[in-house]
Amino acid sequence: MPASHTARRTAELLITNVTVWVGQHPRPAHGWLALGQGRIQAIGTATQKPPPAHKTLDGHNSTILPSFVDCHSHISAGSIASICRKGAGFRCREDALQAVRQAATEDPGEWLVFFYVDWDAWDKSAPPSAEELEEASGGRPVILVCESLHRAVLSESGLRACKMSQRAYPGFVDTRRGRLTGVVWEEAFSRCLQQVIQSVVAALGSEGLGRVLLAEANRHLAYGITDAHDPCVSAAMSPAMQQLNATTPLRISWSEVGGKGPISSADGSQQLTDFGDGPSSAKVFTDGAHRCAMCIEAKDAIGMTLGILGSAIRHGEFRPLGRVLQQDLAFKGGRFYQQGALFQSKELTATLRRLDQSHERIKIHALGNHAVDMTCDCIIEAGITTKVCLEHATIVDDQNIEKMARHGFQVSAQPGFLPHFGDQFRQMHLTGRYRGLALRSMVDAGVDLILSSDYPCGPLDPLHNLRCAVDRTLPNGRPYLEQEAISPEQAVFAYTNAALKGIGGQAKPGLVPGAPADLVILSGDPFAPSTTVQSTWINGQVVYQATDPSNTAAPQPSR
Repeated sequence: MPASHTARRTAELLITNVTVWVGQHPRPAHGWLALGQGRIQAIGTATQKPPPAHKTLDGHNSTILPSFVDCHSHISAGSIASICRKGAGFRCREDALQAVRQAATEDPGEWLVFFYVDWDAWDKSAPPSAEELEEASGGRPVILVCESLHRAVLSESGLRACKMSQRAYPGFVDTRRGRLTGVVWEEAFSRCLQQVIQSVVAALGSEGLGRVLLAEANRHLAYGITDAHDPCVSAAMSPAMQQLNATTPLRISWSEVGGKGPISSADGSQQLTDFGDGPSSAKVFTDGAHRCAMCIEAKDAIGMTLGILGSAIRHGEFRPLGRVLQQDLAFKGGRFYQQGALFQSKELTATLRRLDQSHERIKIHALGNHAVDMTCDCIIEAGITTKVCLEHATIVDDQNIEKMARHGFQVSAQPGFLPHFGDQFRQMHLTGRYRGLALRSMVDAGVDLILSSDYPCGPLDPLHNLRCAVDRTLPNGRPYLEQEAISPEQAVFAYTNAALKGIGGQAKPGLVPGAPADLVILSGDPFAPSTTVQSTWINGQVVYQATDPSNTAAPQPSR
C-alpha cells in the first residue's frame, strides 16, 4: 500500500498504530491514516514514514473501516417501536394476555401497543384471539405487532377502530367460522399500523416525536452508520423526517409509500417532495414476509415435504410440518405456488413504468423466489434495471441468481436474519435448489450484493450482521449453509462502500486519498465478537464517541 504523493503536506490529524481497511474494495493493512480538511490526506503502512501533523493520536491497535451504510433501516418505525412495549419475551398466549392485563392498568394511552411479537416461536404457535385481547384489556384497543412488520393481531376494539372487515380487505383479514380472529396481514396490517402510529405520534406531540427520532439517529451513529435509508415513509411522517435530517449529522434519505399505510406500495396518492439526502425514491411490495411468494417444482416439493415429515418423526418436532400444512398453495404447470404475490405481472410492470416517470429510484420488496423472478422480469420489461434496488431476495433458486446477475441488479440482503430464521430454513429443507440467503452464490455469479439490516425487523448492529454473513452460525452452534458464507472482505465492501448504491445508485470511494473522511474506528478486528465501535466520523469530524459521557447514543440491542 504506497503512501499518497501528498503525504508530506502537514496533516491536521495523524492516527498511527491502526489497521486500516483501504480502497474501494477494502483490504486491511496495519499502518497510519492522515486527515485534512475533512478528507483522507494520506494512508501508509507501518514501514512508510507518515507526514507531519498538527495532532497525532495513537490508535492502540484499533481498526478503521469505511463508515457503514444501511440502505434499508426503518428509522421511523424503529423510533415508534423503541417507545412502545416489547413482546419479544412472550413464550405463549398467556404471556401475551397477562402483559395486556398489566398494561391496561398502567398505560393511559389510547392504544396498548406491543412490538416484536413472534407467535410462530411460541410453544403453541397461535396468538390470542381478538375476543381474548378484548377481555384482557378491559375493552381497550390492542395491537400485537409481529416482528416481521407484516402482520399483527388486534383486539375487537382495535379492529373496530381500524374499520377492519373481510369485505374491505379480502385475503388480508383472518376469519374463523365467519368471525374475525384479530389477525391482519399486509395491506390490512399497514392500515392498522398507520392508525396506531398516528395515535402514538399525537400523544408524543411534535417535540416528543423529534426526540425519539433523534434518539434513533443517534443509535445509528453509535453503530458506525453514517448514511441510512428508510424505505417506508408516509406523507404524514415526512415533515418529521425532514426536521430530523436537518438536526442530526446522520445522512438520512427515504422512500415514499402509498396511501394504505407505511407497508404499502407507492401509488401516487401521497407524493413526497423531499427525500432527505437521497434522490426521489418509491417503495413497492411484491410479496409479504410470512406469506412470501414461492414457486417450487412438484418433484422438489414432494422431496422437501417427505424430508420434513421424516425429520418430524425422528425428532418429534412437528412445527415445520405444521407450517407446510398451513400454507395456501396452488398447483399450476407442474409447480406448487405459495400464494403471497401482491401483484400480477402486467400490473407490476405498469406500476414500475408509472413510478419511473416520477422517481429517480425504486426500492422493490421481493422475499420469495417467485416474487424475485416476477420482479426481475417486470423490471427488465419496464427497462429500469439501473434505477432499482431489489430488497431481500431471501429465498432464491439458481434461476433467480442467474437472472439477477445477468441483468446487473442491485440486491440488498439481510444476513442478520440468519440467527432467527436459519434453523427454520433448515427444518423446511431449504438447503438445495431453494435456499435462504444464498450470499456466496450471488457474489460468485456476479450479483451486485449489498448488505443491510431491515431494522427493526432485523438487528441494527452492522458488526453483528457482518459476522452473520461470514460465519452463518445459528444460536445452537450449527451453521446454516456454510458454503453460502462470504469472505470478510466481501462482507465489509457490501456493508460500506457498495451499500451506498442501494440509496443513490453509486458506490462511495472508501478510504483512499482525497475521499471524504467517513469512517468508523473499532476496538479491534470487526469479526471478533468482543469488538465494539469506539467512534464514528463524518467528513473528518467525530459524530459519536463511545467514551464521551455527554453522548447518550450508546449502542443498544435492537430488541
